[in-house]
Amino acid sequence: MLKKLLDGLIFGTGFGIAILTIWLLVSYFVLPNLIENRFEITEIPETSEPSENVVLVAPSIRISEKFLGSPAVYSANFLDNKAGVLSRGDGIISGKALVNEQPLSGLKLRLALNGSVMSQWATTDSRGIYRVRVPFGEYKIDGYEFDHSIVNKVLPNKIKHPENSYRTEKFLVSTEQEGRGIQFRFVDPLTRNLDKRKYSLGDKIILKWNEYPEANEYTVQVYEKSEANSWKTIRLFNWSEMPKVSKTELELNDYDLVLKPGYFYTFEVQARDSRGNLLSATYKEHFGFDFEISK
Repeated sequence: MLKKLLDGLIFGTGFGIAILTIWLLVSYFVLPNLIENRFEITEIPETSEPSENVVLVAPSIRISEKFLGSPAVYSANFLDNKAGVLSRGDGIISGKALVNEQPLSGLKLRLALNGSVMSQWATTDSRGIYRVRVPFGEYKIDGYEFDHSIVNKVLPNKIKHPENSYRTEKFLVSTEQEGRGIQFRFVDPLTRNLDKRKYSLGDKIILKWNEYPEANEYTVQVYEKSEANSWKTIRLFNWSEMPKVSKTELELNDYDLVLKPGYFYTFEVQARDSRGNLLSATYKEHFGFDFEISK
């Protein structure tokens, strides 16, 4: 019995050694080749004909056309007091929308009313007229909202006229009387035309913009900011001392301004006709800058 047990142990030990030897041989000789073949990098041979079209010149950047104004404007604290949407009634508040002095159709909007509610939606017709349905009563307009899905389509690259207000005085809506809504006016913006984006102290800095139809005079304001994308700015000209020029450029070196190295600057231009009426202005961007002064 003991002899059989010893023979079994000897056989088992020999079998285990054989298995271990085989595993070592496989691990050393076979597995590396399998792994190398599994992750082998295949090089694509060069050919005389490219597999894709080769573009020789960098394509121009596509600029999406959108409305350049705010899609919603409210008086202070309106959103804090907002109670909901006013029901549709038998009364009417009507207004008009013009783009470059022509009727604007298809603009969908609603009005902010009495400091706390939004009206029902209304859409301008072929004459540019919108009619908002409200219950009879006394009203005051505190702002407006445009439908985001519509405004970019009907007002691409347009701005709100510089003199366009968004508020009205109190008025009555009754069976005999319609309420007078906001009269919206939209125009093409005045466009900047700078030669450079970076200047050194002592460089000649000339602000340029494109000519605007029927403009007789341009008024210029310059803003300073410490960070490129900050919305906090400082006006460099007092309102009463803003430069007025008849040409489409302004040399900043002609004015007693202190420009700072490491700071960023934006400028705005307003166009006026021969009677002094505002025609348009440059698009006001709250972030970004027009040029910087290098350190």
